[in-house]
Amino acid sequence: MALLRIMTTVNPSTAASVVGGSAQYVYNTDNINWLTLASKTGSGGNAFSTFDYQLQGGGIGKAVVKASVGLILASSGATLVS
Repeated sequence: MALLRIMTTVNPSTAASVVGGSAQYVYNTDNINWLTLASKTGSGGNAFSTFDYQLQGGGIGKAVVKASVGLILASSGATLVS
């Protein structure tokens, strides 16, 4: 398990939009559905990615985070196999 602190537009506890547009939240990598990790738009410092994750109270949320797929993988210690 790794904890990732990422700028996001969706609260990982409630799946509600973040007031003010975005904020820093912590995601537990054990709750990420890695098969849904995808690039949304942009590259480098302007990259956004999406993934599904398990909400703390149950249910599934859709994360929209300001980080590239590569940065998320590297930060979580995941290995990219191609």
